[in-house]
Parts: sequence; structure tokens; C-alpha cells
Amino acid sequence: MLQQSLSDIEQAIASKRLSLLYVQAPNCGVCGVFRHQVGELLEQMPAVNGVFTDISLVPSIASRFHVLTAPAVLVFFDNKEVYRTARYIKTAELKAMLDDYLQLMQDENNLSN
Repeated sequence: MLQQSLSDIEQAIASKRLSLLYVQAPNCGVCGVFRHQVGELLEQMPAVNGVFTDISLVPSIASRFHVLTAPAVLVFFDNKEVYRTARYIKTAELKAMLDDYLQLMQDENNLSN
């Protein structure tokens, strides 16, 4: 489901330690292809909060997150942006980076137990 307000997007990002924001644009064929690939990746990583939006529904996202082109992927850890990519999304690189943060979270969890 597409988030349709900036406040909903910000709340969704803040709701988990690790969140991925996917921004698409209308009439963008590449956006649909990469959305499918990112969606499949997130299905394998339930600890990552996937947030999807369309820049035409939430135009203020462009200025809030400095998104100038679509598709764009922004990853947030502890509510801070740690990764950004746009246009051509390298899914293997994205997966490796998410795996690193998931491992960090697991290591932190193991230390606290």
C-alpha cells in the first residue's frame, strides 16, 4: 500500500529501527520493475520496514528527503538515513547493505542477552 502523506511516511520510518523508503513516480515503467524487485527482497527480510510512496501523491517528499528522480530508495537506521540510491537500483548491493544492518541488530541483541 502506498503511503499518501508525509506524516504517515515519517511515522512509518520511525516505527522500526531499520526502514526502507521506496519512492516511485507515475508513468514510470522502471519504477514498477524495481518496486517488484525491492518488494521481493523485503519479503525475505521481515525485520525491515518497507515504506512505499508515489511522488505524485506526496509531492512534499521531494523537498523533505531531497528526492529528485525516481525510482529512489532511502534506507534509515535508527531514524537516520544511511543509504540512498536512485534511477538504477542495484538490488544485490541493497541486499548486502540491509544484511549488514540486520547482522548489526542481531549482534546488539546477542550482547544484551
